[in-house]
Amino acid sequence: MEYPTRNHPSSFHQQTIVYPVISRRSRGVSIGINVSPTKQCTFGCIYCQIHVARTKNAEELAVLSPMIDLERLRRELLATVGSATSGRLFEDERFRATLPEFRRLNDFAFSGDGEPTLAPQFPEVVDILRSIRRELALPQVKLILITNSTTLREERTIAGCDALTAENGEIWAKLDGGTEADYLTMNRSKVPFSTILENLRFASRRWPVKLQTMLLRLRGQAPDSRWIDHYCAAVRHILSAGGTFRSIQLYTVARVPADSCCTPLDDGEMDAYAATIAEKTSLPTEVFYSK
Repeated sequence: MEYPTRNHPSSFHQQTIVYPVISRRSRGVSIGINVSPTKQCTFGCIYCQIHVARTKNAEELAVLSPMIDLERLRRELLATVGSATSGRLFEDERFRATLPEFRRLNDFAFSGDGEPTLAPQFPEVVDILRSIRRELALPQVKLILITNSTTLREERTIAGCDALTAENGEIWAKLDGGTEADYLTMNRSKVPFSTILENLRFASRRWPVKLQTMLLRLRGQAPDSRWIDHYCAAVRHILSAGGTFRSIQLYTVARVPADSCCTPLDDGEMDAYAATIAEKTSLPTEVFYSK
């Protein structure tokens, strides 16, 4: 049986929008909200999980996602919360191996098959999550946006993030390199790297933000000292411009990526990178291993 943290399909039984996962970063049940049913994204990351492998070019994928059924979203979310809090979830074959300490509901997370802020109903979905969190008296459940950082200054995103962070929510925003070349290698995007940096500066001045950064072995090569120096310089640039980050989440490949050239770093390597990045940026680092 595959351990639950290594299997994160964005569907669950007959549900199409809401899906539970056992999250390494949440250390518990994270209820995913997939508002990207047709996989719209402004990135084409080389490490993207294989079931999200992009089949269209970037121009086709970087448009707004189609509308979703908000009432269906509400029904699916209520059902999934009930399953998680009652323990029925762990009777499902996919979740039977969940460790006892991970059998808790931690968050509602915008994630899924694309960039969630491309959803035209992003602010409305945030309102539904806030409403259900209050209705079910779940103040401990966080609201989390996992984003690739490409739309953080757009009006729709700002409205949704303002509402989400008003409920003790967090933004987990991607930064996968410190130069244009490193960024393009990892994320394969049409969005300029300078836009990513400015978006992160803006967002981190306005909301609680954690950086999330993928570290991996690419065609057998781990990140070298040049990569680390440029990455840390980019983080310091944002900080010097008034940004602030709660922490840096460093993670490596844990599930089958679309591109076989990407393989995970071992635990010792991850720890060493985390120590170096913490020293060079003066920020706390959180490490998430391949297993």
